[in-house]
Amino acid sequence: MSFAALRHVVFALFLGVVTTAVSAAATAAYAQNGTILTVAGNVENPNRGALEPFADALLNSLDVTFDRAHVFDRAALVDIGMKRIVTKYPGSDRTIDVEGPLLRDVLAKAGAGGDTVTVTALDGYAVDLPMSDLARWPVILALKSGGEWLDIGGRGPSWIVYPRDDDPELAGRDDANWVWSVFYIRVH
Repeated sequence: MSFAALRHVVFALFLGVVTTAVSAAATAAYAQNGTILTVAGNVENPNRGALEPFADALLNSLDVTFDRAHVFDRAALVDIGMKRIVTKYPGSDRTIDVEGPLLRDVLAKAGAGGDTVTVTALDGYAVDLPMSDLARWPVILALKSGGEWLDIGGRGPSWIVYPRDDDPELAGRDDANWVWSVFYIRVH
């Protein structure tokens, strides 16, 4: 085989390896960086347009509508700054160790303004949280528990956790506001 032919073979192999690596990296980036949280309603810093019924099938099935929203992937939420809470789970002696950004910081990034947020889980469970709770306590939008990323099928993609062991007023509350599988928040 001539040097020129060998060079073409090596170049073709190189392109194959690079193409495969780029494709794998793109697939991994999509899996890691897909939207896991949408914040809509009264937001001043939107980064996406209106709900599109076909593409946003789950939101649409829950009768969600919006003209604009701020969406977050996991990396964007991590970049806000991870905080840690070690606390007892309501109604249990089980201690949990969770990490995630403060919910008030996530809402600030979206430019949220209002008195209440409605936090919605993947199954449609929804709870109204007063913004005053988020100002008063360091409520976390947990992304990790026990050092592991929260997964769908568990409590992921994100979980609202109050620092219940840090304040006697929180110690007596049930877990109704500890919404897990959070993927959508509407600001009112």
